[in-house]
Amino acid sequence: MGMKVRKPLVIVGAGGFGREVAWLVQDINRQNSEWELLGFVDDKGPGITVEGIPILGPTSYIFELNPVPWVALAIADAKIRYRLMQEVQARGIEMASLVHPSVIMSDFNDIGSGSIICAGTIITTNVKLGRASIVNLGCFVGHDTVLGDCVSMMPATNLAGEVKVGTGTYFGLNACVINRKTVGEWCVIGAGAVVVDDIPANSLAVGVPARVIKKLDPDKGS
Repeated sequence: MGMKVRKPLVIVGAGGFGREVAWLVQDINRQNSEWELLGFVDDKGPGITVEGIPILGPTSYIFELNPVPWVALAIADAKIRYRLMQEVQARGIEMASLVHPSVIMSDFNDIGSGSIICAGTIITTNVKLGRASIVNLGCFVGHDTVLGDCVSMMPATNLAGEVKVGTGTYFGLNACVINRKTVGEWCVIGAGAVVVDDIPANSLAVGVPARVIKKLDPDKGS
């Protein structure tokens, strides 16, 4: 039998999370040789990371590569990630869905294209995860939960069952949402916050229990 042909992959964003995604890809390849990591693209320009992985050029460089690679959007800013998601899909570029081998989840989940699910996470059953979402280290997502596109869950975020989360919402480190609550689109839930009531769209909520302390401008970063 011939050697398996690995799919070419470029990671968009060479910051800390992007480099963690490169590590995730290495772990995937140890179990199943799936990806050929060509390098990063980043608007900071060409170079090389401390891990020795090349930064090929600015983000726009992915649209010049031939053959066209798969891409992983390792950009923390959800608005930038959302824009890039729309652009790469409009150009017919495939987004890689990257799931660490240690992740535990049911076969009855719907994981959107381009989502990144990091080590130690548990996703139970009948969960819908939108496109280009980030589920960081050691998160938990309960049954029948629905998350929109470009949701960002920082390490140890804990969502109980039947939670609904809108597009672009960000959960800080150790944030929690109890069952059957709704968090609207483009919200920021602060680190350690415990959501016990519905949170309207474009809100910054912090504390235990979480309270809305600021309305966010949907056209700006915060």
